[in-house]
This record gives sequence, structure tokens and C-alpha cells, in this order.
Amino acid sequence: MNTELRISTNTNLLAFSSDGHRTMDEIIPMLSKAGFRYADLNFCEMMNPKSELNTDNAFSYIERIREIGRTCNVSFIQSHVPYPQNYTALDEDGKAKSDEAILKALSFSESLGIPVAVIHPIKGSIKENIDYFSSILGKHEGNITIAIENMETKDEINSVDELLQIVDALSGRAGICLDTGHAHMCGHSIPDFIHRAGDYLIATHIADNNGHKDEHLLPFFGTIDWESAMEAFNESYKGYLNYECMYFGKTFPQKSGEAIASLSYDIANLLLSLS
Repeated sequence: MNTELRISTNTNLLAFSSDGHRTMDEIIPMLSKAGFRYADLNFCEMMNPKSELNTDNAFSYIERIREIGRTCNVSFIQSHVPYPQNYTALDEDGKAKSDEAILKALSFSESLGIPVAVIHPIKGSIKENIDYFSSILGKHEGNITIAIENMETKDEINSVDELLQIVDALSGRAGICLDTGHAHMCGHSIPDFIHRAGDYLIATHIADNNGHKDEHLLPFFGTIDWESAMEAFNESYKGYLNYECMYFGKTFPQKSGEAIASLSYDIANLLLSLS
């Protein structure tokens, strides 16, 4: 077993249920009880207009998250910033608001000592993405590293070669986040992606699907070959295997949250044993 691979999860693992929505401050204690010690804070909460993160109480909420993490013995190892559905289709005001939300999430991340923030590429060319990320990084005063995620459709940035061209141009401020579900949907070899990304691979979104829809399932509930994927992670990656499986539990009632977290943790350990 590769002892440098560790289990983590996005807080959105328990965000959705059949009878309500949970916020990060509710979710983190449940993850801790199940055994998780590392988490990806899902600042996509900000895409909900009613989120406390969009109010004057936002930094009080962040301090509450910090204290919950401390008392629950959960370290925040990465974050996920909000994203527009189609940045290039927005007018200038829409683009400015999108940039503002992303920069706010980066600031929240910095304040919590999070080293890596996962961010989506925009629908556009490699050059347009380089310009976009250069602009975002130029407006942010901190030192956080962004991890640019491979997307799920052919008209988006989806391949490791495209991502390598983008991160190479960003002067050490960026790396790659491999979303296994997206790679599977695009027909990419996950082991090849891992090996080709090499040291640029600094974050992961671990999720399964059946190759057609972005189902965000737990591993082994779709058709990804996890044995070959884990062999490649073992050979070429040192970091966190971080769940992004928010739809797995969405049809369960809220009272099932702790059971879903426990099952997810057990499956993560099974996955880790394959390395």
C-alpha cells in the first residue's frame, strides 16, 4: 500500500438528500464521526443565493468552520471554488460577478490555510483559459495554488495534454485536478492521465459513473476500472484521494447521512487497499 495516498472527501458528499440540504458546518462533524480526517471545503455553496457565505456574516461562518475542523480533528486540504456554467456567454457584469465570487472563495481558502483550490476551466480555447486564469491569479493577492480540473464534454478542456499546456503557462501558480468521472465520460485512460500529469497532478476528484452521465457515484458503483486506476495512483501520485460523490446520497433522507458517511469511508479504505 502506498502510505502517501490519503483519504479525503469534498464536504458535498452529504450536501444533498431527498428532504433537505446540509451546509458545511453541519457536514464536517458527520464526516469526522465516520472516520474522515481530511476534507475539501465546497465553496460552491456560494452558488446558492441564500448561502451565509454571500452575507455580511461570511467571515463569522468561516471562523465557525475553522473551529469545527479543529474540534472534530478534520484538516482542510483543498477547496472547490464556485463556477459559472458558461463564462464566455456572460456579459461583462456577469463575468465581474463570477470573478468576484471566485476571488472571495480563494480568500476564504487562504484564511483557513488551505494550500490548493480546485477551479473549472472556461468553455474556450487553451489561450482563452490561460488569459482567464492569469487574470484571476493577477487579482488575487495570496499564494494559493489553483488546481485546474478536466471537464466532461468534448467542447471543454478535458484532456491532460490541454491542461498541461495551460498550467505550463501559469508560472508555477497552477496544477491539475483529475476528475476520474469526467475522464471516464470522455473515454480517457485514467492510468495514462495520471502518468502523463506527473508532478502537475496536485488534487483529485474521485467519483464513478457508467460512462455517459456525470453521476458522481462512489467507487465500484459505476464502470471505472479502479484496480488499474489505483495501480497508477500508487506509482505516480502522492496526495489525497478526494471524493466528489455528492449525488450518491441525494435520494436518501437526511436521517441517513451518518450511514452514508460511514459507507463512504469504508469504500475509501477498500479503494486505498488496492494500491
